[in-house]
Amino acid sequence: MESSFALKDLIKDVVSEFARIKNEDFIITNSVPVLWFGNYKRYLKSERKIVTVALNPSLAEFIPTSYSVASPGYRFPSYRGTVSSLINSYNEYFRQNPYKKWFNPSFERILNSFNASFYNGVNTALHTDIGSPFATDPTWSKLSELNRSKLESFGVRTWHKLIQILAPEIVLYSASSGFENKIKFPELNSWEQLDLNGRKPLLRSSFSLGSDKVTHVLFQVQGRKPFGQMSNEERDKISKYLPKQ
Repeated sequence: MESSFALKDLIKDVVSEFARIKNEDFIITNSVPVLWFGNYKRYLKSERKIVTVALNPSLAEFIPTSYSVASPGYRFPSYRGTVSSLINSYNEYFRQNPYKKWFNPSFERILNSFNASFYNGVNTALHTDIGSPFATDPTWSKLSELNRSKLESFGVRTWHKLIQILAPEIVLYSASSGFENKIKFPELNSWEQLDLNGRKPLLRSSFSLGSDKVTHVLFQVQGRKPFGQMSNEERDKISKYLPKQ
């Protein structure tokens, strides 16, 4: 119950920051902030709590085609302008109209290696973004350094607060080079490079979330999509690099 109150307070902070920044020309008009994607209640009941991490929400979450007008109703139809409905829209995301062309090749097969899924199964995973909970146009890599900095100053801090609440056992993280160093929780192990055939190494480390809570992190520099440097065979076996439950 305490975590639910903390989560709601965090969402209010995100909504307030979004109201401040939404008129910037790089923020998608008629979008909403997305603190997480997936069913939080099912996540809490999961035997193994897993969170995936990328940079920031896609333009495609709000605009189906280049000729369309942005709307939160496209993938977040439960949103009614309130914090409660925003939470509902996050929780119902993978039951409504998820961006499968991105989530499935990026993370779903890797999650299956841990007997987890965004959609169903024993373990329900959540997706988060460390750079910012706000969708942008242009995409993250094409934003100016100044605008990325504006977003990161709030986004990274907010992500840490979110992870503190979610307390995942496993974090599957793929973003730009150097973003592994954005994690500021106390490090229990230095980043270790694992031997893969992929073009970019897979990195492993562990961090303390306090109160004897430890999260194990796998990180890889993204390709065109998160974990895009990894073969399907490697995705199917990735769970072997982390402690068994």
